[in-house]
Amino acid sequence: MENDANPNPALIQPMDQNVIQNIKLRYRKLLLTTILNDPLHNENLEKTQTNVNLKDVVFSLANWSSVPTLLINKSWKNLLPNFIDSEAEENVQTEEIQLASLINQLQNTNPMSNTEG
Repeated sequence: MENDANPNPALIQPMDQNVIQNIKLRYRKLLLTTILNDPLHNENLEKTQTNVNLKDVVFSLANWSSVPTLLINKSWKNLLPNFIDSEAEENVQTEEIQLASLINQLQNTNPMSNTEG
């Protein structure tokens, strides 16, 4: 019996890639922003991270309506090749740049040095 697991599920589910990537980027951005806005994040990053609860995660993921319509339209390109918009890819790249900026800011304010012994 052959293994039914497809090593590349994107080939059978090509439509959702950019939308899911965008939702993940927005979630990470919200999480990093929350951590950076906590006045105690320099003192104890681990405590700040544990203050994020399941409700916060669910609400941030439920905010998927902030995914641009252009990106959702672009997700149809594999089924409808004439339905392509290049602006959607630019939006994802902008989100990635903003996320990288937040990560750099977090690394600069808290070098994650473990001084506990």
